[in-house]
Amino acid sequence: MLTLQTNSLQTKEEILEIENPSLFKWNNIFSTIQRRIQDKENKYLIKLNLVKTTKDKLYFNIVSIEGVKGFIAEPFSPCQKLKAPPKARLAIGGKSQKPDISCLIIPTGIGAVFGGYAGDANSLAKLFAQESKYLLTHPNIVNGAVLSDVPSNLIYLDGFFLDQFLLGKINIIPKNKNKISVIFDKGISEERLEYEVNVLNALRVFYGCEIILWTITDKPLVIVPEINKFGFSSGKVQNIESIIKSALKLKELGATAIAICCAIPDLELNRGYISGSGIDPIGGIESIISRIVSASTGLVSAHAPVLISNEKVDYKKISPLSAAEYIASTFLPSVISGLRFAPRIISQKSTTNSQQLSNIIVPYNAFGSPGVLYQNEVFNNVILIKENKTSLEIDLKHLNINFKVKERYLDLIDLKKIEKSGIDIDVLKRPLDRISRI
Repeated sequence: MLTLQTNSLQTKEEILEIENPSLFKWNNIFSTIQRRIQDKENKYLIKLNLVKTTKDKLYFNIVSIEGVKGFIAEPFSPCQKLKAPPKARLAIGGKSQKPDISCLIIPTGIGAVFGGYAGDANSLAKLFAQESKYLLTHPNIVNGAVLSDVPSNLIYLDGFFLDQFLLGKINIIPKNKNKISVIFDKGISEERLEYEVNVLNALRVFYGCEIILWTITDKPLVIVPEINKFGFSSGKVQNIESIIKSALKLKELGATAIAICCAIPDLELNRGYISGSGIDPIGGIESIISRIVSASTGLVSAHAPVLISNEKVDYKKISPLSAAEYIASTFLPSVISGLRFAPRIISQKSTTNSQQLSNIIVPYNAFGSPGVLYQNEVFNNVILIKENKTSLEIDLKHLNINFKVKERYLDLIDLKKIEKSGIDIDVLKRPLDRISRI
């Protein structure tokens, strides 16, 4: 449980530059990062990603909360007990037993060709869910604003806990029944709040899920999205102590998964994204908000924005990739739907679990999360997809790391299974054209 040490909490974001070692080992990299972080005793890390490489330097994006102690001790440090199991493991009948969880990751706010928009990777998730007993993924993959069509074997894990699981810091118990609660930002107007609460009541009836409580922060959360010089979206949020207090209260009252709904300005930065060629300008700050709540409570969380704009939407300019965000005002339906499949989080202080997944599928130049790097180091189970490029300046040639590489997502899926799924293969191609009129 997070301990509040101050009533004026702040997030701190920085880019840390370190030497590019001849041998890339996450334990050594993290130790170097830890030594370089100033006032580290007063900072709790909630986000850590490699965002740029050169032959000589590595650049890590670090987001921390100052003045707190969170749910996981020393997040992003590798679990020393995470070890590869014997190559030959026996199951019932003497057959070799393989890991039965696959993982699909596409980080948000980095302009990914697939998964950089409003649920445009959901069809991929449905296909990969056919390949394993469980598909482990995160909100950016399957959240489609008012749309939701998630597979029943989904494990829905936010970015903070996804990293902790891959690092062996936590274990998860899949479930499909949660007591969901919602935090609303006090900055949302009274009229819009009534609209969103009506959405909640509709979702409870339609999905048949247990939405037990909602609350409002005691202060408005002032949120400013931005796209930084490294080419990914981020931003700033004020009054985060208000959202943490609300989240801890909801957990105390029985919540097992939390949705957050904040007022966010719909800026000019959004115009490229609308047309299907830009970066999601709010994806980065949404990630920070959900990580704050997850790190505070030990519960899976996801964010549903309330976009504030006085501009009239020109529907003729909207790309099919971002279209889901402009068919209704609310984003809560897909978030609530996903949280139904949020797992139970267990802090692992003495794990013997190998934590091995059958594969971890990530965009070609967006493999820089600690969990992905460490899993590949221990199990060599990460697959990079060349067709899914992002805005990050990460070059595999700069690193002494051996990844598996595939040209396309479809190279990993049996064509017969695609045909059986009923999914139109054309939606898995880029660019994606608008539907034609005759």
